[in-house]
Amino acid sequence: MKINNVIPFFTAFLLILMGCTQDEVIKEDTSVGGKEKISVTVTQGGAITRISHEDDGANGLILKWTANDAFKLYGTTTEVFTTAGPTDGDGKIATFTGNAVEDALHAFFPASKAEKRWEDCHFNVIGQVIDANAPFAHLSGYNFMTAQTTASGTEISEISFKHKIAVLKFEVTLPDGIVPKYITLSTQDDAGIAISQKASDESNITTAKQLTAAISGVSSEKFTAYMAILPSTLKEKLALAVTGDDGMVYSYTVSFNGDFPYEAGKVYNSELTFGGIEGGYGTAAIFDNNVIGNTWDQSDNKGSTKDNPYLIESAGHLKYLIEQVEAGERYLDKFFKLTTDIKVTADTWTPIGISSTKPFRGNFDGGGHTISGALKGSFSNDLQNFGFFGYLTTTSSMLIENIHIAANITWSFAYPEGTIITHFGVGGVIGNGPTQEITVHNCTMSGEMKISDGNSNYGNLCIGGIIGHSGAHIQNCSSIGKSDVSCKGSSLWIGGIIGRDGFLSSEYKHCINTSSIILSNPERSNTIYAVSVGGIGGYIAGKVLGCCNQGSITGHSISPVDVGGITGYSEWAKYHLNRNLTTDFNVTSEETVKLGYLIGRINSATIYSCNESVGEQSQWLGSNPAWTPTTDDESAH
Repeated sequence: MKINNVIPFFTAFLLILMGCTQDEVIKEDTSVGGKEKISVTVTQGGAITRISHEDDGANGLILKWTANDAFKLYGTTTEVFTTAGPTDGDGKIATFTGNAVEDALHAFFPASKAEKRWEDCHFNVIGQVIDANAPFAHLSGYNFMTAQTTASGTEISEISFKHKIAVLKFEVTLPDGIVPKYITLSTQDDAGIAISQKASDESNITTAKQLTAAISGVSSEKFTAYMAILPSTLKEKLALAVTGDDGMVYSYTVSFNGDFPYEAGKVYNSELTFGGIEGGYGTAAIFDNNVIGNTWDQSDNKGSTKDNPYLIESAGHLKYLIEQVEAGERYLDKFFKLTTDIKVTADTWTPIGISSTKPFRGNFDGGGHTISGALKGSFSNDLQNFGFFGYLTTTSSMLIENIHIAANITWSFAYPEGTIITHFGVGGVIGNGPTQEITVHNCTMSGEMKISDGNSNYGNLCIGGIIGHSGAHIQNCSSIGKSDVSCKGSSLWIGGIIGRDGFLSSEYKHCINTSSIILSNPERSNTIYAVSVGGIGGYIAGKVLGCCNQGSITGHSISPVDVGGITGYSEWAKYHLNRNLTTDFNVTSEETVKLGYLIGRINSATIYSCNESVGEQSQWLGSNPAWTPTTDDESAH
């Protein structure tokens, strides 16, 4: 990847400077709810602020205010200010209207991602989906800005917003006939890429080894992609991988002389042209029907610590790991690290860990690399859980991190006789990990899942973009693919991140789902539960902190169905600072449908400071909750 040039958002301006003089505050005589309503004319001093994006090739991205843009103003009270659109032809000037705020200090844009308290506001750039027909549109949800201001009653003296993101512009050219589907930026730097920051002091909440954006609607091997990133300093060994519709990963490694800072308010241009190995590119290692297992380097006490792991450097190494676990080697407390992208073309996939009697019990660092191609399997007596990992368990602790699954997953359940209530799991990363000792960190799923067949009297079926069934602690994971579920079982739990988690001690922090879930006549026989579907989880009993859903849930269910933007069915869970940003839930059933923009069906759960609405914040739940977040809980946001 070659950094060609750097272009600010608008000509030579880096930041948004929005000046409001005393004359620009228009007072009205009307009052709303006992508060005086005011209109503020916001004039931009050269730079343009909002996310009607245009790219003229010379000036970078030109940003304009659009109708219904809104920011949230924080003071003794908080209010949302909204515009009806620009007041002049170039979009530089707009009037924002809202109720007066006493002692205002801070403003946050966009209001749709603002929290109840200023201290909880944060920026998060995972879960991006780029539409080839509108390549700038997704940036509107990530064009974070903040401002410091002073106000007394209706007299706003000054507002000066500043950008908090940068934009990477990639001009992609793949081999003839290959259409790009995903772009993944990754780094081997221990500090990682900043994916979440506090608005109050811009400190990093979380870093990751990779940041992935999905691309939809592309019809050519040439495409220009825009990716929002948070300002940070990246070090050497930065890599960019483009996954094509052929399942191949085309990757390029960039080296810097020293540190390379990405600054807010700038667009960084990079031209990517596939040229083979001699051009500096590498392609994924092929895992096909004929791959032969080869042992990895086991000298110098390798595998004993995170800093000295076994290195999985080829498809043969991965094959050997699968074979060893299938033969009964569990690798308890051992450490592995993937150092290459892998494309799976084999007719069937045997996951790492196939059953409760032959599980994987080690630690695995994906190194920011991508598993692409297709993972295909079907239910058998030996293989009942499916994903890149099938079955995980441990007696101490386990860390699965930094792995990106761009492979399509096809799984069919069987039709065994009799009745059984065991939980079976299918997930992009992990099928089943029925323990509270697993941490899943910085993992993404962008492939498509198609789950079918089964016996309505056999098994609780758990299907998730990241994990099917587990009591894991899941942090900073995202799903940006699609799941089509037509299976039947005793119970069905379907989620963008997790299918089912019944462990009270589990935690979900800063996970984002933009994947779509499609119900294709699923059916369950257990009349205690409905088919449960949620943007984050089908069923969750632990803590859900700072998660966000932007994905749709559509289709038809034969059985009753509970649908929630965050969780389909919640029992004993605790929710804090979660939000759902879509109303795209079009689900029908031959029986009943329970729909909640936050939770479909709730039982003894506590919701604290979660936004259940979409867009304008109309209601907050949990004003006097049985559970109040501890200092530790709040400091995570």
